[in-house]
Amino acid sequence: MRNRTNDSLVNTLRLSSSELKKIIDKIEADTSGHTNPEREFVRWAYRVEAVQLVIEHGTGNKVTLPVATRNISRGGISILHSAFIHSNTPCEILLKVPGGKTTAVPGVVKRCNHITGRVHEIGIKFKSQVSMKDLLGLDPLNEAYSLERVDPSRLHGSVLIVTSSDMDRELMLTYLDNTNLMVNTADSVETGVSRAQKGCDLIVCDYHIGGYTAPELINAINEAGCDMPVVVLTSDHSEKALDAIRESNASGVLTKPTTRDRLMQALAEFLHADGDGGPLYSILKESDASYPLLGKFLGDITRMSLNLEKSSREDDLQQCLQIIRTLSGVAGPLGFPDLSALAIAAEQKLASGNLKSAHHEIRALIVACRRVKSRPAA
Repeated sequence: MRNRTNDSLVNTLRLSSSELKKIIDKIEADTSGHTNPEREFVRWAYRVEAVQLVIEHGTGNKVTLPVATRNISRGGISILHSAFIHSNTPCEILLKVPGGKTTAVPGVVKRCNHITGRVHEIGIKFKSQVSMKDLLGLDPLNEAYSLERVDPSRLHGSVLIVTSSDMDRELMLTYLDNTNLMVNTADSVETGVSRAQKGCDLIVCDYHIGGYTAPELINAINEAGCDMPVVVLTSDHSEKALDAIRESNASGVLTKPTTRDRLMQALAEFLHADGDGGPLYSILKESDASYPLLGKFLGDITRMSLNLEKSSREDDLQQCLQIIRTLSGVAGPLGFPDLSALAIAAEQKLASGNLKSAHHEIRALIVACRRVKSRPAA
């Protein structure tokens, strides 16, 4: 990713663009090949000459500093500053999103390393994960998946694999052996639609399905009233094929032949709840008066979370409010108190009429919605 500038700010290092580039290039070279095996998130180059960092001191006083940035992930950011900052210092960093708007991301300082002279590299962990699609415009349709390592055992939910190839089907099933996913398969568009209507959290389909294509499957699924993410496996990289995939509103793409790790990354993007794995089950008992309504809610929650994410991305305040108010009103009575609390927090933030101010609350709510699952039968 190319260097970005903010003409109104000069970072605390007061280095020229070329000097700053040399320092970051050296850091990259020195750390190349030393990836932390426990790292969960993919780090993306994010070189901005100056962004605003708001630090909160122990006295409660706040100071705003213009700092340079090195890289970013959905879980945190690396910045360069002219002085030491203590670990566990609360902070907030102001980042520009596509379209020129600014979003404030709260976090905490986790490390501070002296690099050279007065240059310090500071690692900040975000309080809640951010969407790389929203922030950087990264798109799963370009195979930009944000989780670097995925624990297969933390993948919960149901997946439908649609392919007419016996070999591809067996390979996918082998890759999914160590997950906690409920996996179903279909070998045709007709069977795929039928099984999608019975419910699943995610569809993984081949681009070519017999005499049909993935976009035709997606259109048929939508016409049948189904609304779930679809990841397309393809070895066809022609403009015609890629345009058809994008126009069909597929959720993600994986290049064939794919690997187990890449498949895990793609699945986790939609099932792993933005890194917070594990399902959320209703605490209702069958004897509770509202229990008969639970099934419909579970059937609607995926569509609601997708629509909330879409509305947030499109700055549709009224649509966001409508979905959030529905969740705040029904999630608690249907046995999801944590989901209700997140919806109420998002609604309170939106009271100002500023969608940007509620970005983190909305994101946390979307994450929680993705974790809502039907309790497995005993």
